Amino acid sequence: MEKKLFRFSSSFALLVAVIVVWELVAGTIYPKYNPVSVNIFPPPTAVVKIFWEMLRSGELITHALASISRVAVGFTIATVIAIPLGLSMGAWPLWGEQMRVVVEVLRPIPPFAWIPFGLLWFGVGPEQTVFVIVISSVFPILMNTVAGVEQVEPVLKRSALSLGANKFRLFVNVVLPRALPQIIVGLRIGLGFAWMVLVASELIGSTAGLGYLILDSRNLGLPSLAFMGMFVIGVIGYLLDAGMRWLERILLPWNA
Repeated sequence: MEKKLFRFSSSFALLVAVIVVWELVAGTIYPKYNPVSVNIFPPPTAVVKIFWEMLRSGELITHALASISRVAVGFTIATVIAIPLGLSMGAWPLWGEQMRVVVEVLRPIPPFAWIPFGLLWFGVGPEQTVFVIVISSVFPILMNTVAGVEQVEPVLKRSALSLGANKFRLFVNVVLPRALPQIIVGLRIGLGFAWMVLVASELIGSTAGLGYLILDSRNLGLPSLAFMGMFVIGVIGYLLDAGMRWLERILLPWNA
């Protein structure tokens, strides 16, 4: 237990060192040469101060919940679309070959290029943000699902069929468990993409959320507010990825 606690705490050593250096430079060294530097490059103490103020007022919780709800909806829709489609593409080569052409044409298009269409079709609001999140998340999940199915060793399939398994049992008992680690990887990548495009989408077309909060910091002339929003986004993203890794250990104990 003590070793696990030490390992967990030591993993944050570099982050703590970065924050300490940041505080020394922004709070002590830089102000000597530029007295107004706090308005340009605020120290961590200023970021923590505004974080606490917004947390007490409840405004931070409101913006964070708005962003989390959009990511949850968009990521869920992308998962529901990508995993069944990816499984079918990997299971039926002819269908997969036809779909791969369509996917490879659409996949290189940056998710940010869809933001104007989201604004045009859905207007300013959460719907256009969810739309862009779906576009950005669906392809990593889809391609990793296809790769997971295609990487199933033929000898495993032949062994299952020789033991009397039908195609349904082969898929459920052999193909799906073998592809699941790759699917989890796709989910983690897709979740990361969802958070990245969330901020860009909220910067352009939203009236609430962490991305909107960062944009509002420019209007208010408070760079510490922008840093605070970025910090919260990073922490939430880290916690979500940690949750995905925990889910992977639960679902795939043999792969841990």
